Amino acid sequence: MARHAMLIDLDRCVGCKACVSACKEQWDSGPGAARDWVHTFETGTRAGGDLAVTFYPGLCMQCEAHPCTVDCPTGATSVDANGVVGVDAGVCIGCGNCVAACPYGARHVDPVKNVVEKCNLCAPFVARGEQPACVVTCPAECRVFGDLDDPGSAVSVAAAARGARPLAVPGIDVRPRTLYAGDRARDLVLAQGIARPPRTGWLTSAWDGAARPLTRAVVPGLGALSIGGGLLVNLKARVDRVRREEAEGACALPASRPRTLHRHPAGLRALHWLNALSWIALLLSGVGLLSAARFALLGPAAADAIAGALGGRAALLRLHVAWGLAWAAVVIPLFLLFKGGLRHVWEDVRVSRDDLAWLVRKPLAMAGAWRGPLPPQDKYNAGQKLFAVLVLIATATIVASGLVMTFHLGPAQVVAAAVVVHGLAIALVAAGLAVHLTMAVVIADERPALRSMITGRIDLAHAARHSAKWVARAANEPHPGAPAAPDAKEE
Repeated sequence: MARHAMLIDLDRCVGCKACVSACKEQWDSGPGAARDWVHTFETGTRAGGDLAVTFYPGLCMQCEAHPCTVDCPTGATSVDANGVVGVDAGVCIGCGNCVAACPYGARHVDPVKNVVEKCNLCAPFVARGEQPACVVTCPAECRVFGDLDDPGSAVSVAAAARGARPLAVPGIDVRPRTLYAGDRARDLVLAQGIARPPRTGWLTSAWDGAARPLTRAVVPGLGALSIGGGLLVNLKARVDRVRREEAEGACALPASRPRTLHRHPAGLRALHWLNALSWIALLLSGVGLLSAARFALLGPAAADAIAGALGGRAALLRLHVAWGLAWAAVVIPLFLLFKGGLRHVWEDVRVSRDDLAWLVRKPLAMAGAWRGPLPPQDKYNAGQKLFAVLVLIATATIVASGLVMTFHLGPAQVVAAAVVVHGLAIALVAAGLAVHLTMAVVIADERPALRSMITGRIDLAHAARHSAKWVARAANEPHPGAPAAPDAKEE
């Protein structure tokens, strides 16, 4: 384990900017972008005879506290084994949130590449045994690179001999590791206000204020509440179910009447489970991509474990994007195909007055506060319709915001907004899924609907109670996917 660092002798710098040119050539920085720079500070006057020029070669200070890593939502900014802070361009989405966190202004969004650029001490080239481009190019030999943990390294020897120190500023405790020699020049540079306290980007503020509480508190809380409530409903419904079955047994249906009805064609069922699998895969990979401490939905350890299992964050991002695009390209057309077009989709999800009344009375009935009959429902009840609408809107939002982040569609502010929108949409779907799964799996009286998504058929008694409109309509006007009598089975 090394601790790589750069030393710059301000007394030797002549301001030629050869280092800047070498860096741009090495890293192909776009116009208006630079990983390092040289600023000129003039002091004194010609009349006073004390006119002086000081050149300040700036770059990433390789802070050991590195606030930039905390505010990078995807974990593109990280610290390697040599203590060097770098940006993985394959993972960076160009939101610019880390730019505000840098006290020394050593970060910016490249307007051509649309990713954050900063000095990484030429880490890939150093790994091959080379020196950073600026060190090799400097004609004044004012730059020295090496391992600070090695007392015999060039940088350690030079630091001791020249009294080099970092550009540390009281009140800004980030522990910069880049060293500067030349006491007078260093003090002059510090006097120019080259550092300011790390700022919190608006993306971080928005995430902390909305997305993080929703994902870390509301969604788990709603999930726990839904499961707990579902179990209580089961306990209450057990007695009611026995009474109802006894009453129904007294006036049993004729033996020739079918007990199951055809509900879902095979293609629609396959699409449903493909969609469910895609949501799980995308949610898990998304959790692995949001890895920074502030943004990690399940904590940085879980994000690192997921990314590590799938070959790293860059590979995980490629998988996430590829799966997401394939899902959007396949599921939506197939969904419309199996549903018979947009008109049938609208008929399935259109909310009626009975649906609105059902949404109010159903929770009361589950809690025992409503004893009267519930408004009759269609093939899908009002809760299922509401969830479907939520998923459709959230899917469009997630796909749109995902495209903005993946392909850097717009300036940094737009990408940052897309991160918040993406997270909020996912959180809302997760909340809806918690309720949806509770209704389908936990509450025993609703499980026939889940079985119908596996077998394609649904219990007649359940359908009559929960989808009376659908059963009545289908008896008179059968249509594809309706419970036509010839397709019914006797159990």
